[in-house]
Amino acid sequence: MMKAAFGKIIGVLLFVMLTSSCTTVIVSPLLDPLSLSLQKQTDLDLIEDGAPSLLLLLDGLIASDPDSERLLMTAVKAYGGYATLLHEEGQIERTVHMSGKAKEYGVRLLKQLPGLENLNDLSLAEIELALKQIKPKKVGYLFWGAYGWATWIQYQNGAPAAMADLPIVEQMMLRVVELDETYYYGGAHIFLGAYYGSRPKIFGGKPEASRKHFERALAISEREFLLTQVAYAESYARTMFDRELFLKLLNEVIEEPLKDNEMASSNKMAKVMAEKLLVQVDDFF
Repeated sequence: MMKAAFGKIIGVLLFVMLTSSCTTVIVSPLLDPLSLSLQKQTDLDLIEDGAPSLLLLLDGLIASDPDSERLLMTAVKAYGGYATLLHEEGQIERTVHMSGKAKEYGVRLLKQLPGLENLNDLSLAEIELALKQIKPKKVGYLFWGAYGWATWIQYQNGAPAAMADLPIVEQMMLRVVELDETYYYGGAHIFLGAYYGSRPKIFGGKPEASRKHFERALAISEREFLLTQVAYAESYARTMFDRELFLKLLNEVIEEPLKDNEMASSNKMAKVMAEKLLVQVDDFF
């Protein structure tokens, strides 16, 4: 019944989109309650079944309003989340494609920011200079733009071209921390913690910086955004061969009750990921 209801909602939105001459004005406000509903949804199968229709809707809206920061931000969130879900389901080829869309929309969102209009032609030094111009009111655009780019990098299987982009995303996330470290449950801290903690110190990792970023993210969300614990365990704890911390973090995720809030779908995904990692504990340590 829920799948049918979701399909009807998308169907109505598509109909309005196709028959209206002012599509974004009419349809865009309807995306907010729909997105909130998905964020609170804990049935991952329902999300997986319904997401393609939402993504098609977003693609259509963006085609008619390609510079809409609001639509681009929503699309980055949707494609990034869907890529993560597909990866957990083992659908690697589709994951790569969806993460590519997240990057595409993320870069387009970043190009809306002052100084980054010609992002593809800028050096890292020029990007760092431009980032200093960004004001706190634009922190969401910077975070989600960088998130879309990072999502693509994550699923490129270590390709050199993708790895070469990591310092750019790092600088963007560092700027997010400067502007508003609390944005999206400390999301920039989570990225930086994973980035610095995923490599041993001998290969350029920064384990102490990683730990500090993760602990700060946990404090910001009051340990309620469970993907933080999963990332902390999968990157820092594994790299440092800290089995005790690995188990502590993941068991915390498993034991935490799901709440009916905007973290619900993310926290459900965190529980799925934690269960898979716990099964592999003897392979890691």
